[in-house]
Amino acid sequence: MSRIERLHSQGIRPYPARSGRTHTVRQARESGIAGNATVIAGRLVRLDTRTRGGALEDWTGTIDLVLDDPALAGMLTRVCAGDLVECAGTWKNDAYTVTGLKLLAPCLRGAPEPDAAGAVRIRARLMAATRSFFESRGFMAVDTPTFMTVPDLTPALSSFRTEYVDGDGGMRTLYLQTSPEHYMKRLLAAGCERMYQICRFYRNGERFDTHHPEFTGLEWYEAYADYETVMVTTEEYVTSLAEALGHAGELTYRGTTIDLRPPWPRYRVRDCFLDRTGIDLDACDDLKDFSSAAKDRGYEIREDDDWDDLFHRVFLTAVEPALPADRPVFLTEYPARLPSLARRVPDNPRYVERFELYMGGLELANAFTELNDPVEQRARFEADLEVKRTKKGPDHYDGGVDEALLAALEYGMPPSGGIAIGLDRLAMLFADVETIDPVITFRDF
Repeated sequence: MSRIERLHSQGIRPYPARSGRTHTVRQARESGIAGNATVIAGRLVRLDTRTRGGALEDWTGTIDLVLDDPALAGMLTRVCAGDLVECAGTWKNDAYTVTGLKLLAPCLRGAPEPDAAGAVRIRARLMAATRSFFESRGFMAVDTPTFMTVPDLTPALSSFRTEYVDGDGGMRTLYLQTSPEHYMKRLLAAGCERMYQICRFYRNGERFDTHHPEFTGLEWYEAYADYETVMVTTEEYVTSLAEALGHAGELTYRGTTIDLRPPWPRYRVRDCFLDRTGIDLDACDDLKDFSSAAKDRGYEIREDDDWDDLFHRVFLTAVEPALPADRPVFLTEYPARLPSLARRVPDNPRYVERFELYMGGLELANAFTELNDPVEQRARFEADLEVKRTKKGPDHYDGGVDEALLAALEYGMPPSGGIAIGLDRLAMLFADVETIDPVITFRDF
């Protein structure tokens, strides 16, 4: 006999259409008047029939239950820890004395989403603190489309594609955004000088301990600014967030205390590469020279490597693991061959004004002084497009470039700084968890 059948045989009908709850757990505890009758409801997280004690949890907290009323004896044999129940009673002597007990929904299996509520809570606090920070500084919240008519041409990124079917049965390929960057830059050209957006980012093929193909990101832009300005705003944002989440001044992640006090160290990519690998990126403008230097130092070389592939393999092997874990670090001035949307360093055009933020060994953010020259931007897009055309499988693309963004640049986009931050990884830091899964609300894949 199933538990539901057994309950029915005992005259218990679970799943009532209504609950009579009058107070949350917090409200019942704070009612302040002993003997004030209330009705609470939530999950029975503990039940001890021997001591006639238990605990109930709802969204606002957990409350101890006193279940020694003789009238409850029969019902206590019919409920179990994990059930959703309704309790009538009073708050007194630091516990809730129950006078009535009703089964709302029996727990028939283990939780399908372990600690999903915990992930929701930390994300809610993080999002609220983020919005408060930017609104207080005069940034406007914007909301741009998720679909793009062209994929992200960055060689290292892979876009999801889908088919739009119109009313006449015609089909058109669309792409899920890897970030809202293109749309937000069009808004910069339209006159939106300080803006931010919290939204979903989609990146195909990225499912690892710290990656998920669908993740939540924060992106913001400041007109008439550069990536140095964005660094300062980033320091202010993260320290403000830490204070709001109860980690003012420092944060402990996986046993390491991270000192959050600004200014944070800034290291150039070329210097880190040279220090950790002995490879001088100034002498590695083409793939042949880079491959030769990497091979001489024992790094893996693959037949199908392009320049970007080799850079990222050596970087992830030797440079990233050596970054300090006890301080947030800005890694600056990346090779110009990599990001197609950043402006060049004025006195060293081999590199671009780009930084990545690292904390506790996690790469959290990618930022640029934004390229606003439409001629150079078109040339960079065309170079990336050639790479996409040679790709096999889902990354192959032989269409055009983002003409709408180029038109906005031709209209005129102000000098600007912008950044994208992975909010799931920030949540990992504040929750002190090793992988991204515990801070994602649902993990169906």
